[in-house]
Amino acid sequence: MVKGEKLKGMQYRVSSAARKLAAELGINLDSLQGSGSQGRIVLADIERTRFPVIMDESKKTAYHQKLSLPNPIDREKSVKIRRLLARKMEEAWQTIPHFYVTILVDMTDVVRFRQDLGVTINDFILAATARALVEHPWVNATWDGEQGVELPDVNIAIAAATDRGLYYPVLHNCHKLSLQQISRSAKELAGKAANKSQLTEQEMSDGTFTITNMGMLGVESFGAIITPPQAAVLSVGSVKGEVVVDDQGEPNVALMMRLTLSADHRVLDGADAAEFLGTIKSYLEAPIMLTGA
Repeated sequence: MVKGEKLKGMQYRVSSAARKLAAELGINLDSLQGSGSQGRIVLADIERTRFPVIMDESKKTAYHQKLSLPNPIDREKSVKIRRLLARKMEEAWQTIPHFYVTILVDMTDVVRFRQDLGVTINDFILAATARALVEHPWVNATWDGEQGVELPDVNIAIAAATDRGLYYPVLHNCHKLSLQQISRSAKELAGKAANKSQLTEQEMSDGTFTITNMGMLGVESFGAIITPPQAAVLSVGSVKGEVVVDDQGEPNVALMMRLTLSADHRVLDGADAAEFLGTIKSYLEAPIMLTGA
């Protein structure tokens, strides 16, 4: 029997938390397929029907997301979204063994190049991360309940804070896009989220990795919570001038930024995280490699 499939003639089991949330949202349990042990319906199964997060229905590599976005958006629905987000983050924190690795990146050349190209620092980070995920496919993975599974497409979700809550529009197949294409697509998605324009189901689904940037808020470093079933999330801090020592031992001022990877220890180990961050660093410190098609 496929994991999560209900047996005919047998009454499926439902966790108390899932039953309570289903009653609150008016969700018919008969319409759901449980992802827990022996088809048990758990809290995540209820949330997947109403909140824009990733779900793995094949338990292999294919992703599909059931989504019900508020339309039109009102205060009551905003509160529901925030409650669901809170439950999702609580579940992630309680069930995923997080660990954190931080790396310091010299962004001096990125700042210079972005002005010439008319793109943002975040666009460079997206492009560098997309390439790094191709080179380290075990980071572009999901936890299927038993093991880590590498995913074929690189779809980066971008955390976007709005007055209705936190949304995660997805930049699909960004490893195939140029820096300029990434810049245009990211700007369009961010604009839809910020201007209360309804993001489509496709624009909110199938994320394989998440980037969250608080640098514009003056935050130097932080560790984000992983969005299940993804294996990791990249947290981006601010770019600021710092005194660094060069190879000749001379002090210089450079524009530095801290990147922190929150990783699922069931899928990745410390060496995996360090090598992945090292690849991102190498691209950002030689950004000319990201400016081609």
